[in-house]
Amino acid sequence: MKHFIISKNSLQPSVWDGGKTYGYFIYPPEATYAKRDFLFRISAASIAKVPSHFTRFENYQRFLVMLDNDLHIQRNSKKEHYKKEEIFSFDSNDEIISQTLGNDFNLMVAKEKVTASVYLAKNDMLLKSNFLLFFALNEVQVKVNQNGFLLSPNDLLVIENDSNIILNTVLNASAICCEIMFISL
Repeated sequence: MKHFIISKNSLQPSVWDGGKTYGYFIYPPEATYAKRDFLFRISAASIAKVPSHFTRFENYQRFLVMLDNDLHIQRNSKKEHYKKEEIFSFDSNDEIISQTLGNDFNLMVAKEKVTASVYLAKNDMLLKSNFLLFFALNEVQVKVNQNGFLLSPNDLLVIENDSNIILNTVLNASAICCEIMFISL
């Protein structure tokens, strides 16, 4: 089991049409956002103008969680509303127009090669995934098997389960949890 923590303070932002984005982690490591050849990517972004058009990516599924506001969007011309910390899942080829300012957490996965579960984790769990990711909303202590981690707000804990073992996780506060499973490589 490999693991590491990525702090938002260590990242350089990139500019997108509606604000800034912080690319936390991309897999495989040699993949790039520009080439769109990644299996999955974790980022956090600001939405600094309204309306703003989300970048479209063919063959990717996206999971977005607003960190500080509700989300008001139009998906393919249909109005939708998501509460703060509610998971918004969508096909990345959809036309998404945001009417909300704020900050979000974002997971993108290659649809034909990866499945993902994204949820707000608050309790003890037994998990078996290729990758397990925890994004801290507040300071949180995470224990995975015998390893303990203290995460500050906006830190990302990346756990690569290369042994494919069951992971016993314990959290003392809420965090966004992403389970990543490879379909085929």
